[in-house]
Amino acid sequence: MKSKSFIVALLTISTLGLTTSCADMFDIDSTRVVYEKDHNLDSTADSVYTTLGVLQGVRQIADRYVILGEVRGDLCEVNENTKTSLRNLSNFNFGPDNEYLDVKDYYAIINNCNYALEKMDTTLTINNKRVMTDEYVALLGIRAWTYLQLAINYGDVPFFTEPVTDMAGLEFVSSKKMGIKEIAENLVPQLVPYFDYDFPYFGTSIPQNVYPILRLVAAELCLYGGDYENAVKFYEEYLMKNKKFTTEVGSGEDKAYFNGFVSLAGTSSTWDGQITKPNRIPFSENYSTTGSGAGGYENLCYITMEANSAKGLISELPNLFTSFDNKHYLYPSTSWKELSAKQVIYNAKEDKDGNVTSFKSSSLAGGDMRKDLYYHTVSEEGEEYDRYSKFSGNSSYIVYYRRAITYLRYAEAMSALASEMDKAWEASAYTDTLAFEASRTYAKNAFYMLKDAYQVFFPEGSELREDNKRFEKELQKKFIGVHARGTGPVYLDKDAVYNKVAYDAVYVLEPAAISNRLGVADTLVSFNDSIRYIDELIIDELALESTLEGNRFGDLVRFAERHGDVDILAKRVAGRKGQEDFDQELYEKLTDKSNWYLPLK
Repeated sequence: MKSKSFIVALLTISTLGLTTSCADMFDIDSTRVVYEKDHNLDSTADSVYTTLGVLQGVRQIADRYVILGEVRGDLCEVNENTKTSLRNLSNFNFGPDNEYLDVKDYYAIINNCNYALEKMDTTLTINNKRVMTDEYVALLGIRAWTYLQLAINYGDVPFFTEPVTDMAGLEFVSSKKMGIKEIAENLVPQLVPYFDYDFPYFGTSIPQNVYPILRLVAAELCLYGGDYENAVKFYEEYLMKNKKFTTEVGSGEDKAYFNGFVSLAGTSSTWDGQITKPNRIPFSENYSTTGSGAGGYENLCYITMEANSAKGLISELPNLFTSFDNKHYLYPSTSWKELSAKQVIYNAKEDKDGNVTSFKSSSLAGGDMRKDLYYHTVSEEGEEYDRYSKFSGNSSYIVYYRRAITYLRYAEAMSALASEMDKAWEASAYTDTLAFEASRTYAKNAFYMLKDAYQVFFPEGSELREDNKRFEKELQKKFIGVHARGTGPVYLDKDAVYNKVAYDAVYVLEPAAISNRLGVADTLVSFNDSIRYIDELIIDELALESTLEGNRFGDLVRFAERHGDVDILAKRVAGRKGQEDFDQELYEKLTDKSNWYLPLK
């Protein structure tokens, strides 16, 4: 039996491009439908209103991006205050009445995109400019991103790129399902030719950031689909050859500009090595995340929501994720708190030649400082309680692509490709030296994206690095490793810290550190162990950097699938309340991958 919601979604193609008032731009609740196969979108007004209507459709699934991605993960807990539908999601009980399982809104977006992409007249030219191309590109990205969300959450899903306007079409597409690998193979080639095209600009109230960046959508599809070579290529192009970004260093006559690099900066803590705790900078411009604003340094793509219900659709997230009175609904898990607490902030003193003259680390630092952005303990009238504020204010912006997350997914893609290249070297009977060298380089660079991304952007011995030695320290601050955002700079190498601090406090890629993490004798550490170690660090960093932002369940699925190890997901999710309160029943349920995915409703 076909899902009623699926049928409604496919057969309701709203007249998104045919509204008559600017006030109606985001109104897609019209009961009118379009079934005419020959109705073309052949005016600029058609393309504008259609695009704006689809954007309103994306708003309908915005909250679910976060809820479905976090409630099933290991970073989010529920309690007796949480509504039943969310507690059921957390326990992987997917009943038919759960309001978060409805696929209708996803397929309404997809089918409207399909219709517009087929009917839009992209040859229409005004003043020598094809005036509908920008909207066409935006809709390609929205459709691909929506399919990505469907596949992450539902597994194999009906896939079609032609508009469905009748029951005959419905009969065909509803039985034609694809997994994320096949979806990627179909959609990525459609995106590639338009990577460098502009998006529509409808004014400051609808910035271009509301459209998914095609290169990042394609890279993410490849990452999920196992095409790691293209994932690395697309992420590298975005981060290191991006015409829209310029990094400025120096001053006065010695000022220089580095074009094309997407820099990462803004540590959220500093520490001088003394007994006092680090200085905390919880809401710096360089660490703007969800809820507090869409502009600034960090956010790349986001979904806009209204500030209040009188203006339109508002987000449910602030009420779910924000607590000031101990009545939590969705909140950071015990395992996340434990992970944050064990991160060590340290400080090194260097002489003028760069030699480390003293080294200090301290548990007094309070662990990773990023947690202080949205979680802390307060005391009022003699009562102590936890306060959470992940989605602050009215949460007018739900961010799904950020600079730091792009760095981490680039690292993940390189680690995966390193493993594939190592297998190619082995398959060649160890004669393919290029594969061997590439595997080691990709692994090292994946590691350094966490520790010191400057080493990746400006590799040792490169002409670029040598020509700009005078800017090295300033560039290092602009291209930090993601881990530095929570612990301060981690540029130190093994020689600087050997035997001075536990290996889990310092980022090094050495047998002793790998042995300490994986429980393998350091004399037996293999290259595969190195890859697993790097991936474990990336998984941790994704937790620390993007807590409760909507990515976690998909992150765990990717790593579990790639390593062929369900425990990567099952143990973490079952241990969300801490190892002392491990949920054995949930663990056993999650060792069966069929229980990971939502039922098509």
